[in-house]
Amino acid sequence: MKMMPIYAATAAVLLSTTAMAQTAAPTGTMGTTTTAATGMAPTFVTRQMADQHMASNLIGTAVRGPADENLGEINDLLIDRSGNVAAVVIGVGGFLGIGEKDVAVPFQTVEMTRVDGKNRLVLRKTKDELKNAPTFTEMDATPSTTGSVNRPATPPATTAPVAR
Repeated sequence: MKMMPIYAATAAVLLSTTAMAQTAAPTGTMGTTTTAATGMAPTFVTRQMADQHMASNLIGTAVRGPADENLGEINDLLIDRSGNVAAVVIGVGGFLGIGEKDVAVPFQTVEMTRVDGKNRLVLRKTKDELKNAPTFTEMDATPSTTGSVNRPATPPATTAPVAR
């Protein structure tokens, strides 16, 4: 009979640690969750934070100049391997998309705020500076045998005949 309290205490400890291992930690400051049992890095992002912007809301947004003139609109975002936005690609010049060219500027140079739930983007450049800026070109998706600054040299793709 003296062993019964020991068995009860052991069972209580074992059951409580199993329950603790299955609970998730509370949502952190980045809107992420971690597993309490492992203490590992966040595995899921659960919500957008106030200082974060959705790419789908930025693309197509007008970019304003320091004097509130329309400089163009965001056509795309350039994202590096680590997931950081390296640049915004702005369509400048032209009319209704005709004669427009893409200019990329570092992401940090675009000031982003929210006004009445809408993104407001300001770039401290003039229309003339953007018109005179070099055109941004995308890396060609097709392999090149010559290589260039934007395209690494790669041999042409070959396919082996199917063995029958």
